Amino acid sequence: MFFYNFFKWSFQYNRILQRLIKFNYKVLIYFLFVSMLSAFPLNYNIVKENGFRIDFIEQSFIESSPNIKIPYCTISGAGMVCEEDFTFKHGEINYYINLNRSFEKFDYPAIIINQFNIIYKDETNELSSDKFSGFGDVLNLNSINYGSEQDSYNIWLEFGTGIEESFSQYVIVFTLLTNLLVHFLIQVIFVIFLIIVLRLFRIGLSRFMSVSESITFVVWMMTMPSVLSLFVAFIEPVFASVIYQFLVGISIMIVMLKYGRKFYK
Repeated sequence: MFFYNFFKWSFQYNRILQRLIKFNYKVLIYFLFVSMLSAFPLNYNIVKENGFRIDFIEQSFIESSPNIKIPYCTISGAGMVCEEDFTFKHGEINYYINLNRSFEKFDYPAIIINQFNIIYKDETNELSSDKFSGFGDVLNLNSINYGSEQDSYNIWLEFGTGIEESFSQYVIVFTLLTNLLVHFLIQVIFVIFLIIVLRLFRIGLSRFMSVSESITFVVWMMTMPSVLSLFVAFIEPVFASVIYQFLVGISIMIVMLKYGRKFYK
């Protein structure tokens, strides 16, 4: 019930100062809700772009290419076909083409490619890819044996990019959680900053809202900009966060200038 009341009061600017309450767990829960709304634009962009790239695999192939000869081997979105198993190390990662289960022990960190999916292992973690979703058309890995240096570079880069993109579901989840945590921390700092600015309106007044009520006021004033940022997110996600921050500050100023001097004397 308090959710509905808080949401409704947040849009009634002419009465919002009369309904202020001290900061409590209900306001905290509502703050988390509003923060989730304001975080939606960037989260939406993260999902749309398949997360921010980790680049721990792709980057190694950008910097250099393995200098090895490999047997006949092709990889595509349908899977991998190789005439024999083989292994090589590139950068800090050990790669195992293990279609026939020739390898049972692995040096970590390791990328293990079998007939079903791709596995990343280190000393403490193991992640399984979404099959070979990062690959599209057939990639002939063995063509590095007779292609030019640039051709080999392009093939290895496509190989590394395909592996990394096959783990996109983990990239998205990790990025979303990171973004939410960072966003909440920024929101807390933003609220503190707005409270400090809000206290300036107390100058010349004998009565004013308490610090606890100021927190509630700022949280409620975040509602309308958060809702508007939802709609802007579908047009331009990055611009939505700018609109949100701008409208929060403007809304507070308008309410305090128009109603603050009348309510507080």
